[in-house]
This record gives sequence, C-alpha cells and structure tokens, in this order.
Amino acid sequence: MKKLIGLLSLVILSQVSFAQDFKKAQEILFLKKIDAAKTEYERVISKKPALENTVEGIYIKAVINWEITRDSSLVKKYPNAFHIMHSAVDQYILLDTSLKVSKEYGQQPFIDIFYKSFKEGVALFEKKDWKNSASSFDTAVIYSDIIFTRGMSTNTKQKFDTISLMYAGYAHQNAGNKESCTKYYKRLVDAKIQTKELVDVYRYLLIQYIDAKDKNNFETYYKVSKNAYPAENWLEYKSDYIEKHYSMDEKIASYNEMIADNTMNELACQMFGDMFMAGKNIEGVTLQQADEYLSKAQEAYKKTYTMNPNNFAAAFNVGISYYHQFSVLDDKFAENIRTLQTLNTNRPAPSKTATPAVKLREDAKFKLLVDSVKKLNTALDIPILDKVNTAIEWIEKAYNTLKDKDKFTKTEKSVMGKSVDFLATLYSYKRDRSRGKDQKAYDDFEAKYNFFDKLHEKYN
Repeated sequence: MKKLIGLLSLVILSQVSFAQDFKKAQEILFLKKIDAAKTEYERVISKKPALENTVEGIYIKAVINWEITRDSSLVKKYPNAFHIMHSAVDQYILLDTSLKVSKEYGQQPFIDIFYKSFKEGVALFEKKDWKNSASSFDTAVIYSDIIFTRGMSTNTKQKFDTISLMYAGYAHQNAGNKESCTKYYKRLVDAKIQTKELVDVYRYLLIQYIDAKDKNNFETYYKVSKNAYPAENWLEYKSDYIEKHYSMDEKIASYNEMIADNTMNELACQMFGDMFMAGKNIEGVTLQQADEYLSKAQEAYKKTYTMNPNNFAAAFNVGISYYHQFSVLDDKFAENIRTLQTLNTNRPAPSKTATPAVKLREDAKFKLLVDSVKKLNTALDIPILDKVNTAIEWIEKAYNTLKDKDKFTKTEKSVMGKSVDFLATLYSYKRDRSRGKDQKAYDDFEAKYNFFDKLHEKYN
C-alpha cells in the first residue's frame, strides 16, 4: 500500500511540475499575447522535449493555436494553426478521457473544430463531393458528441447534434458507404426522432436489413417504424423480406398467421398471392407442390379482391391461376390422346393362324388397355371444365372492371390485352368441346370467342 501511495504521489507531483513549467506561458496567454505565449511554450519544450507529449503540453499547444486562428494577422503568419490545433485536440482526447485539463484552459477548441468541420461538410455536400463531405461530418459528429455529452453545451437535454447525424448519414448514403450510413441512421431512429423528413431514414434501415438478411434487426426496426409512422405502408417491407428470405413453407405460415390475427391488408395479401404464384416456377418443385402453391395463390388473390372489388389485377391473377391449372390438366388430356394414338399405331396385326377364340382374347385385352386410357380422360373432363369456367369467371371480372374506362394506364391496358386473349382462348376451347354435342352451346361459345378475339387489336 505504501508503494502504491508513493506512486500516486509521484504522478501528482509530476503533473504539478508540468503545470509549473507551463505557468508562464499560461499567464502570457491569459493576457492575450498570443505570439509571446507561443514563444514561451516553444522555449519550455526546447528545454524539456518530453513535455510536448504530456497531457498539459498537448492541450496548451491546442489552445495557443486556437487563439492564433482568431487573429487574422497571426493566421497569415501561422497558416497551419487550425490543423495543429485539431491534431493536438485529437491527441489530447486519447490521453485525458476526463477532459480535466481542457476545463482549466478552456474548451473552445472543441467547439471550433465542430463548427468548422460542419461548415466544410455542408459546403462539400452542396458540391456533391460525397466522400469528403462524409469525412467532414464524421468529425463534426465526433466533436458534437463530446460537446453535448461532456457538459460543453448549455443544452443539457440534448445528447447529440441531430443535424450533424442527418448530414453524415446522407453523405455516406450518397457515397455508397452503407455501413457508416446505417450506423448514423440507427442512432437517429434509436433516439426516436420522428420528424416528417426522417421517414426515409427508417425506410433505409429496413432495406439494409432486408439486403443483409438480418432478421432480428429487421423485425426490431420494422416494429419501431410502424410505431413511429403508423400512416406509412410498412407492410410492403415486411412482404419484401418474406419474399426474399422465407422458404415457401415459411411464406405460407406467415400468410396464415397474418390472416388469423387480422393484420393482413390488401397490398400484402396481393403480394402473398404473387409469391405463391411464383412458387410454381421454383426449381425442383413437383407438380403436386406447384398445384398447392397455385391453390394458395388463388386464396390470397380472392381475399384481395374481397377487400377491394375494384382490384382488377387480383381478379385477373385468380383467373390466370385457374388457367395454369387448366393447362396442366389439358396437357395430361392431350398426352392420353397421344397414348391412344400410339396404341392404335403400334397394335400388332392379327395372326393369320390365330383361332377365333385367340383373336377375341387379344381384342378384349387391347380394348381393356384402350378403355383404361379413355377413363383417364373421362375423369379429367369435369375438373378441366371447372378450371376453364372459373378462369373465365375471374378474368371477366377483371375485364368488366376496366372495360368502360376512356383511358388506361400501362398496367390496365396490359391486363385488358391479356384478358381478351385468354378469354378468346378459353371460349374457343369450350366451343370445340361442344362441337357435335350441343349446337346451341357451340353457337354461344363461338359468339363469345369472336367477341373477345376482335378486341385483340384494340388492347394490344
């Protein structure tokens, strides 16, 4: 213990000794004789070079050079004064975490470094020199943090300079420095600063966490954003995260959860429909899975349409999902027809030496084989017509929603063009299936086909 006390006493005596060395320079500085104070400081350092790197030696250098920056004649004589001051303060901060010496000599160098860095940052920002502007604002933020947290400001409630953080974030964003930008924006959001101008800061954070596949931070700041700006459409970002990073099973589970807790809105529901519709094209998906995803897409699009009966896109997509299912079944039907044709083409000619009984058995065996294939197509008739009729029903809803408009947006015209083409195809299918079976139905479907077919040029 005695040794420890002795060591502390030595440190204190050393600090007192340093203060005594610089006492005359300090007194001259107090009299505002800056050049003389500088000379005295340099005299002390020349006699004891080690003093230059002491806490007091470093900070008094900063103060002397700060005084020089305030005297226009001295600035001309010592043009590097601000740079020397800035470097000295940077060095001092690392050595004196309590900032005790700065309180004795004055803390104005901190404030001037902040103001100068901020002004330079703004000037460079206006010139769109994003890289150097960001660097200046980095410095401004460092010093504003010190000013506001270490009692150098009269504003005791404020913990940082909001404007500096905003500018620093904007400059880094424009410079493409995503990590630094996120750091500054996160501070603003964590501080619950919710001005109208800052809504894009909240959006930026969510986008970065989506891109980074950072689920924890995304979920945290998604909730924060919803609470801060409840009128904004944050669900779009939730849907984007789900679309990019969830498996199909997770997407379906999330959709079911949002339906169950009644948090689903029209836009999100339509986006889920798009996700499920796209699921059928995922590499490695089986026909059964593709059909399950299409059915889920139908459910989502129908719910969307229920929320807004004017949502022509949702209605159209319901119809298209059924059209896809019809196409799959129709391909199976056609494949069975080809199988029948192959069976008939490859049927062996009856043996000339075969007895009538043998021929009857061969005929029966072949008929059994043909009938088994025909039964497959018979079983497909009802499901195919069901898909066709439902596809027509929903595509016509989309068509009828838009048909009376005088002008179309690009999207509306695209939907109209595709709607009339799909409807023409579907009605031609129904027409051909009724050929020779029901003349009235044939004529009705032929009229429908002609009606929509003639509209092709109008909307395409």
